[in-house]
Amino acid sequence: MIKSSILKLLVLTILFTFSLTYGQINDCNNSECKEQATNENNKMKTEESSEPPKVGNFALPTSQQPAALFGFGGNIIDKGEIQLYFFADEFIGNKKMTIDLIPGILFGITNEWSVFFNLPFTPIIKNGHNKSNGLEDFFIQFEYAFYNKKTLTHVDQATLIGNITFPTGSTKKNPSTGFGSPSLFLGGAYYRTMVDWFMFTAQGAVFTSTDNKTKIGEQFLYQFGLGRNIPSPQGWIYAWMIEIDGEYNKRNRIDGIFDKNSGGNVVYVTPSLWISSKKILVQFGISLPIIQNLSGDQRKFDYALNLNIAWSFY
Repeated sequence: MIKSSILKLLVLTILFTFSLTYGQINDCNNSECKEQATNENNKMKTEESSEPPKVGNFALPTSQQPAALFGFGGNIIDKGEIQLYFFADEFIGNKKMTIDLIPGILFGITNEWSVFFNLPFTPIIKNGHNKSNGLEDFFIQFEYAFYNKKTLTHVDQATLIGNITFPTGSTKKNPSTGFGSPSLFLGGAYYRTMVDWFMFTAQGAVFTSTDNKTKIGEQFLYQFGLGRNIPSPQGWIYAWMIEIDGEYNKRNRIDGIFDKNSGGNVVYVTPSLWISSKKILVQFGISLPIIQNLSGDQRKFDYALNLNIAWSFY
């Protein structure tokens, strides 16, 4: 009797559950439920396809939109696009000067991957009475955008960056024009771009290697910046930007002995102007040191001039 009652109760429970489920399914067959489902689907499609209007900082393709000048990263461009770069800087101080000329080629492997080839050259490095010039260390840089998000108001992008340098420069020159051995850079950057405003932050480190008991100190970089679009003619983007760029250097080791006159922490503030069309971009600014905590007896820089020019081929 007990088993029979339990069996009947189980059958009734199953029938009751089925009737509720069937009733809900029938309820969802009415026009109101169908309209709700359609609205949800349309909302999802709209969110997936949403992107800011093509004005302000979005008036031109991604490669022509404002990015850091003194900082690193932000070099993601469209698949198959090529940009030819020429970057130049001049650091000036009391009996101290460094000029870098860096031609480069940036190529979009995919919409998320880019590769950047750079061959730096210095016409002069001066430190006191010592002068040198020549090739600096050649480097290849890869950048991968692992996070991309577009909405009606902004675009977010986060990237991983890695490059390797080759010792085409020299540590035998005084001042040296390179690390004397390969080095590895690892870092990351985050950009948020809105119609009027844009901002970024980037952090990274340079890991050097040893050559004949000589090792240039490792470097740690930390950077922040923001800027704003300036009203521009159709087909152009004008913008201003302010960056804060910090660099901490560990001491060099020469012939197995630490150089007490090396290493330290420097922080620059860099205001700059950006001008771009669909084919070219020009950015120039001045870097002013606000912190220079240098180890030992090292001459300081007073300011630096920076210029970046690029030509885009789609």
